[in-house]
Amino acid sequence: MYSWRITKYNPLNRDINGSYKNYEWTSYSDIGSKVSEEVYLKTEKRYINAIFSFMNEMNFNKIYLNALELNSNEVEKQKASEFMSKMWVGKGVSKQEIKELVKLTLRDAIWCKLSYKKEYFVLFGYDYYMYIGAIKDCPKARVSVERSGLFVEEFNSPYN
Repeated sequence: MYSWRITKYNPLNRDINGSYKNYEWTSYSDIGSKVSEEVYLKTEKRYINAIFSFMNEMNFNKIYLNALELNSNEVEKQKASEFMSKMWVGKGVSKQEIKELVKLTLRDAIWCKLSYKKEYFVLFGYDYYMYIGAIKDCPKARVSVERSGLFVEEFNSPYN
C-alpha cells in the first residue's frame, strides 16, 4: 500500500526528528487571530480537492465512512446536525457528502475515516494533517495536489 501525508506544511521546515519548526495556524479556531477566513477557506478547499484528485485517479465515485466521532457542540456551531443525522459508519458517501465531512473534520466538529475496501483510505490527524493511502501509486494526483500548494510526502499514517 502506498501512503502519503498531505499538509500545508513545507517539509523543508522540519527538524531532523520531523517536527515542524515554523509557527503557523493549525485549526479553524485560528480564523481572525492567526489566519484570515479567505486563506483558511482556500486551504480547506485544497484539502478537499486533494481527496478528489486521488479518488479520480483510483476511479472511485464514492467511498465509505468507516469511523466517526462527533463533537456535538461543534457540529451544532457548524449548523451540521441535520447533515450528520444522515451519516453512519458503513455508509457509502458521495463526493458532495465527502466535501461536507472533510469540512467538518478540518473544523474540529467531527473526526472520520473514509475508505474503499482495502484499496484506499483518507484519515486525519491533529493540526491539519491528512493521510491518504492507495493500493497503487497515484502520480497524477500527487502532482495535482502539489500544484495546488499543498505538500505530499511518502509517509505511513500513525492512525491506520
